[in-house]
Amino acid sequence: MHQKKVFLFFLFFVISEVAFSQESIFAEKIDNTALLTETFLGFDNQQNQYSIKDNVLSKNSERINYQYKNVSLGKITRVDFQNPLQIVVFYDDFNTAILLDNQLNETKKIDFNLLLETVNIDAIALSSQNQLWFFDAISSKIGLYNLTNDSFKWISTALEHPIKHYNSNYTHFYWLNDKNKFHSISIYGTIETFDRFPEFDTIQLINSEIALYTNDNQLLYYEIANNRSTKIKIAENFVTNFFFADGILAIFTQNEITNYKIILP
Repeated sequence: MHQKKVFLFFLFFVISEVAFSQESIFAEKIDNTALLTETFLGFDNQQNQYSIKDNVLSKNSERINYQYKNVSLGKITRVDFQNPLQIVVFYDDFNTAILLDNQLNETKKIDFNLLLETVNIDAIALSSQNQLWFFDAISSKIGLYNLTNDSFKWISTALEHPIKHYNSNYTHFYWLNDKNKFHSISIYGTIETFDRFPEFDTIQLINSEIALYTNDNQLLYYEIANNRSTKIKIAENFVTNFFFADGILAIFTQNEITNYKIILP
């Protein structure tokens, strides 16, 4: 009987340890660097850092820093740098997108006010085959803009609710609506809908499976299909902004970037 109690205690201890280990994702600190900026955006696949200060876009590499400024278009609303050779900068005030090369030289200007069909862009991002994802607030539809012939096509019907947050890759566009419902659409127009997201302060939608978000000053990893949140353990008590890609988590706080290596479940 005594041996049975010992065994049950040991089994409970093992189960408890396993359960506890699953409650947090541990992050290994790599390094930290100073960055005097207002808004840290993230890094590209070549580890160049992007940030905005005084409405000037900066690209910081180990060798040289580049800047882009366009005061005539108002405030920078969005920057897509998933392809460092074709960066998309959007200015909501003037309904205009600017394409930049890897040295932040302007290569193309798209004034959506000049299209034959009026559109008011609320979301924009780089897609595949020299196209841009976009969401039009007038029609409430998602479309693809062709950069080669300056034409566009609709790939969705009218959305029931406006887009609150979004992200993309070349083949899919992901978004949360104003009800915190998560959706994704492919370049062929196939839409998937998932459960409602938990409350958050800031969020990065990674793909149709995972997202990272902050809530009550905690950074959490979210499994979309399982509707499950797991805390990511980092040293910082306060996170101004964060960015995750390719297993590297960059935390921006108090003019400093701390990089962590994390292995997600």
